Amino acid sequence: MQRDNSPGAESLVLFLCALFLFASPFTFWWFQLNPPWFVPYVFWLGLTAVTGLLARRWRRYDL
Repeated sequence: MQRDNSPGAESLVLFLCALFLFASPFTFWWFQLNPPWFVPYVFWLGLTAVTGLLARRWRRYDL
């Protein structure tokens, strides 16, 4: 079985993680816990950091 190591596959996983964090029943659950106002920004920061790390990793595919 061959692994798909393309940037598109990792982008899809990143998109699905973002969808889970920001547009799922999980979102309603963690908002009911009354988190501090900055929690959504921390999630966005983490998502941006992961995106930057993946972009650096896949730089060899740039044109």
